[in-house]
Amino acid sequence: MNAKKRKIILTVLLLLALGNYGRLQGTENIRTVEFLSIFAIGALSALLVREVFGKDNDDE
Repeated sequence: MNAKKRKIILTVLLLLALGNYGRLQGTENIRTVEFLSIFAIGALSALLVREVFGKDNDDE
C-alpha cells in the first residue's frame, strides 16, 4: 500500500474515532468505553503524525 493511501485511511479512521467520542454523553467521569476511545484517538494520531512527518520508506 502506498503512502498516500495509508494517510487517507488513517485520516478517515481518526475522524471516525473522533466522531464516536463526540457522540458519548457525560464524559466528565472517564469509564472504560471513554478510555478506550481516547486511547484509540491517541494511537491513530500518533500513526498519522508518523506517516506525515516520517521518512518515506517506500519499497516500490
